[in-house]
Amino acid sequence: MKNVLALDIGGTNIRCAVIDEDLNILKVIRRSTTVGSIKLFLEQVCSIIDEIEPETFHVSAITAGVPGRVRWDGFIDALPNIHIDNIPLKEYLEARYKIPVHVKNDAEVAGIAEGIAGAGKDYRSSFFITISTGIGGALVCDHRLKNSSYEIGHTLFNYRGNYYEFEKIASGNGIAQLLELNGVPVLPAHQFFDHVASKDELYLGAYHDWLALMSAFFQYIHKAFEPDVIVLSGGVMKSSKVFFDDLQVLNTDIVLKRALFDQDAGLIGAACYAFVMVK
Repeated sequence: MKNVLALDIGGTNIRCAVIDEDLNILKVIRRSTTVGSIKLFLEQVCSIIDEIEPETFHVSAITAGVPGRVRWDGFIDALPNIHIDNIPLKEYLEARYKIPVHVKNDAEVAGIAEGIAGAGKDYRSSFFITISTGIGGALVCDHRLKNSSYEIGHTLFNYRGNYYEFEKIASGNGIAQLLELNGVPVLPAHQFFDHVASKDELYLGAYHDWLALMSAFFQYIHKAFEPDVIVLSGGVMKSSKVFFDDLQVLNTDIVLKRALFDQDAGLIGAACYAFVMVK
């Protein structure tokens, strides 16, 4: 049975796993992402790969999902949340490990996982959204990635008379700005939702604004791409028990589902891309 090495590179953490053809995760490690330096970033990725000992598993390819703009040839134009540009990750890893390397946007590979084998597998089309450090998305139709839309988190939305990139006021990091705009003490996203769960009046106004923003975002996607289902994943979904039912009540015309692979969607998607999408 063939194995591949999957990298799920985020603005906060890097996860590396060996995955087999049945999409079983054989080994996985996680490290905090080094930001602000291409050299240190590339060295860290190699260090994580070496730590997982890919030669022991006889991996046939490396597939990386990254949080930014990737060209058709795998060259990374920018990783905004890691604060680096023009990153030759594919070339660097191929030169070092002498096996094929595939690099795609992280929302795309996670969308592939959910569209092929996850929460969207029984639907003709699914739109995957990751709500994490930033916000990304990908459309999958008939088990194939379609019109790439992973920059959708940068769509401008109106909030209180001003326009903001959506992820700047609604993502895990963006919630901080949303709280600041509401004039309440800034908290990490998970602590914000803890206060919402305890009915803390200080934060309920910002929470209802966040729900309205997310609902407007879902409606925009529903009209623009007409997916049969919208699948949600990412770090913010760790608090979904607080807000998921509220989002469903506000969007009764849209099928919303939690990602089946949850936090593993990026890893499973990277493996799917190697095993299924790459011919």
